[in-house]
Amino acid sequence: MTRAKTRTTPGSHRAPLVGAGHTISSVTDQISSIVLRRRAGRGWWFGLLVGFSLTMLLLYAIAWLLIKGVGIWGINIPVGWGFAIVNFVWWIGIGHAGTLISAILLLLKQEWRTSINRFAEAMTLFAVACAGIFPLLHLGRVEFFYWLVPYPNTMGVWPQFRSPLMWDFFAVSTYGTVSLLFWYIGLVPDLATLRDRASHRFARITYGILALGWRGSARHWKR
Repeated sequence: MTRAKTRTTPGSHRAPLVGAGHTISSVTDQISSIVLRRRAGRGWWFGLLVGFSLTMLLLYAIAWLLIKGVGIWGINIPVGWGFAIVNFVWWIGIGHAGTLISAILLLLKQEWRTSINRFAEAMTLFAVACAGIFPLLHLGRVEFFYWLVPYPNTMGVWPQFRSPLMWDFFAVSTYGTVSLLFWYIGLVPDLATLRDRASHRFARITYGILALGWRGSARHWKR
C-alpha cells in the first residue's frame, strides 16, 4: 500500500484519502481480510452460479458448432470468417480499451489508479482469452489447432506465415503474454501484503511464492 498524500493549493482544500479513525494499516487490514477470510458470502456464491451457468451455455454453443460446422453461422465459403471475425475484432478492441485506460493512468502518475488498473487489466486478459477462441472455432476442426504452431514435424513442412491465422496466433499470444505480465507485476506488492497477513501456512507459502520476495523496500519500488 502506498502512503496517502494530501495536496493543497492556495484557496483550496482537499480531503485526506484516509478518513478520521483510520490509518493506512487499518485500511490495509480491512481490505486484506476480505481476501483471506475462509467462507465466502452469499453474493459470491450467487456470482459464481451465474458465471458457471454462462460458461455452460458457452460450452454448449461451442459443442453445437463443432457438431454442425461453421455453416450455422451462415457461411457458404469455408475460407470466409464471417461471424468469427466480427467477434474477434470486437474482443480485441475491448482488450485494447483496458490496456489504454491502464497505460494512460500510469503515464499520468495518478495515485488513485490502482483499483481502476486492476479492473482494466483483468478486462484485457479476459478479452484476449475470448478473442483467442474465435480463430480456433473458425478452423472448424479445433483438434488440429496445433498446426498453426511452427514446430518440427516428420513432414518437414512449415506453416504458411502469410496466412492471417498465423498472424492471429502470434498476435494473440504476444498480446496475452504482455498483458499478463503487466497485470501480475502490479499485483506483486498486494500479494506481499497478503503473505504477511495470512494465518495459514499454505496461504503464506502460496502468496510468498507469488510475491517474488517483495519487501516494500525503496530498491524494490524503484525497480
